[in-house]
Amino acid sequence: MIQSLPLKHHAMPNKLQYMLLERPGDKAFAQEMLVNYSKMNNTTLIDAYNSAWKVGIVGSHAQAVSYYALHIAFTKRFGKSPILIEDKIILSLTEPITAVGESWDYTYAPLKTTL
Repeated sequence: MIQSLPLKHHAMPNKLQYMLLERPGDKAFAQEMLVNYSKMNNTTLIDAYNSAWKVGIVGSHAQAVSYYALHIAFTKRFGKSPILIEDKIILSLTEPITAVGESWDYTYAPLKTTL
């Protein structure tokens, strides 16, 4: 039996993933985005992720490259990222985050399902 989850106010617009396969120009675009993200303070960088989370993954290649650069910026800054990269090509977003000191944590406890 599948149990339905109650609707939460923090439900992501979609739980899509993106298979990011490199195209010509991606490295330069990602580097440009990484420079921009690196100039942001912690709060602005966290806001950039939360804005991305609200939009979700829409299937745009440019969006995915931008999210990949955001992932790198988070990893360099905080040593962790709310953007998951699986098998070096599958990109997905996790949950909204909040600044905690000089780092971040998830705003809500991750949703759990039971079958």
